[in-house]
Amino acid sequence: MKKKNIYILVNKYPNYIEPNVCVFIQSLVWSFADLNYNCNVICPMPINLNLKYIKFPKERFEENENGIKIKIYHPKYISLGQSGNLFQKLRVKFTTKMYTKAVDKVLKKQKLSKDNDILYSHFICPSGVSAAILGRKYNLDSFMAHGEAFYGGNTKYGNNYLKQVFKYLTGAIAVSTQNKNYLINADVLEENKIGIFPNGFRKERFHKIDKKIARKHFGWDMDKFIVGFCGSFDERKGINRLDQAIDEIKDNNIVFACAGKGKIQPKSEKCIFNKPVNNNDLVYFYNAIDVFALPTLNEGCCNAIVEAMACGCPIVSSDKSFNYDILDNTNSIMIDPKSVNELKNSIIKLKNDNILLNKLSEGSLKKSKQLDLNTRAKNILDFMNR
Repeated sequence: MKKKNIYILVNKYPNYIEPNVCVFIQSLVWSFADLNYNCNVICPMPINLNLKYIKFPKERFEENENGIKIKIYHPKYISLGQSGNLFQKLRVKFTTKMYTKAVDKVLKKQKLSKDNDILYSHFICPSGVSAAILGRKYNLDSFMAHGEAFYGGNTKYGNNYLKQVFKYLTGAIAVSTQNKNYLINADVLEENKIGIFPNGFRKERFHKIDKKIARKHFGWDMDKFIVGFCGSFDERKGINRLDQAIDEIKDNNIVFACAGKGKIQPKSEKCIFNKPVNNNDLVYFYNAIDVFALPTLNEGCCNAIVEAMACGCPIVSSDKSFNYDILDNTNSIMIDPKSVNELKNSIIKLKNDNILLNKLSEGSLKKSKQLDLNTRAKNILDFMNR
């Protein structure tokens, strides 16, 4: 039987300049490849935003852990960006037009057929809109994954425009019930076209390992109770609230480690680690900590939480709808993300209650079995084929 081709339209993809960008998309692509699909990533490069992209190869290959090759295309284009309020819709539509032309340059050279080729895009802007436009042009099934922390479609395009364009999408993959509701409430896509598939992890990358080995990797003390954080250092993710919570705890054996970077830097002397962690080292990071804490205000479905669960971490995170598909009382303590007091008390409770700590750890490992990325990829492919 002839293998189907899936063309994955993305805004960013891991490369030698940005090795840790959008690794979660790469992981899904690798799982598609494991399931016997020919995977072709199309990642246009905005050369005016980064001059290094000018000399970037137009085509390249990578291999996943199982030795399966994935082809990656990097056509070049001019972008006016997406952020900022001044003439935002005009700039976004121009950027989307240029992005779509760049993707089309690649697709024109392929022998496309409705029976054998699928377009899969990640995020609304610009790849989701581009997939809908090009799916119509080439009479291909086209899909969009909606994983944004915020909807944003109205401010970038306008809901009326998106409704006209998205009628050509075959379907959409939402990473949480919240994200499905974003699309329904905006009235840009019919409910029966949207499937919910929470983010997942590749078990080759994230799994349980011995805590002594993990802590030795970072040179951390075995006697400390370490709270871990992974994400951008900003108000939304809550690094400042975690910093304050840990600093207010009187127990000096409770410290915290922060994997990431950003404008808000931890100030507490109890912060033992404060820098980005390469993707290959994240498995050590999650296994070295005792609790994973993320008092985030908004998410689509947080990859870091899923990865931490796969490594057996008890979770302290937000009692918000974006977490309800992956967290419950079997693997987490859910809090008001704005409450430093709730965050602090949850950490103290887990430090002092070893039975609860182990129960939530086991709950994370059990829950994560439902989030294996190959299973998620298979379910997404089944949904698209239906």
